[in-house]
Amino acid sequence: MKSSVLTLFILFSVASAQEDVFQQLFIDGNDSYADSSWSEAIAKYDSILTNGFHNSDLYYNLGNAYYQSEMFGHAIWAHEKGLQFKPNDDDLRHNLIFVKREAGIAELPKPVFLIRFYNSVKSTLQPHQWLLISSMAFLISGLLFTFSHLGRFGMDRIMKTPFVVMIVVIVFSGLIYLDVLQDVSSMKSGIIVAHVSVGAKSAPNEGAKTLLQLPEGTEVNITGEQTEWREVESIDGSKGWVKSEDVRSLVW
Repeated sequence: MKSSVLTLFILFSVASAQEDVFQQLFIDGNDSYADSSWSEAIAKYDSILTNGFHNSDLYYNLGNAYYQSEMFGHAIWAHEKGLQFKPNDDDLRHNLIFVKREAGIAELPKPVFLIRFYNSVKSTLQPHQWLLISSMAFLISGLLFTFSHLGRFGMDRIMKTPFVVMIVVIVFSGLIYLDVLQDVSSMKSGIIVAHVSVGAKSAPNEGAKTLLQLPEGTEVNITGEQTEWREVESIDGSKGWVKSEDVRSLVW
């Protein structure tokens, strides 16, 4: 369990009175967790999320409370959400792997080294941070270009190398920004959170034929929605309809 202060997280989002309310809810949730009152802790953490406030530590504690309640699907969902805010959090990654093993979710084969390395670099920063790096490099390269063309200073050779470096940084960080942005914009994944295996139906009604079974904790793509139902796609491309309450979206 993490007990970081959420004050900075909500400082500029709500009035002082609201700050105190959500900070106290987080503390109360931690107290309930420490007392092994998992359902109370979950309710308090969830009430913070319901009001639109998100934080990696909050999701970490919520995931742990779900795990202690043997709600593995919800625990996987919470840790995945936490990693959206802090991609390199070792505690979140470790717990996610552990819960998936407990739930019997098979790990996907690891990609080749270069892809793993690229994904590792890409996940070190949030999209806006990659954009900031690219923008700063663009600004610096503009200044270098300007100075290098002030002939009276004779700085052409001195400025050439850092100028080229800045161009490389602009291209590299810009491409990563676009890649990460594409990942976020196309994200339609969710986690099966039903406490037992869910039967995905051929149509959005209870009487439809069951096409496949989806164990708790399975990650799926959400490809369609109707009232109280969502169409999901498994990793092998199979599709079916499940109740909306049985799958929890990872989309913001």
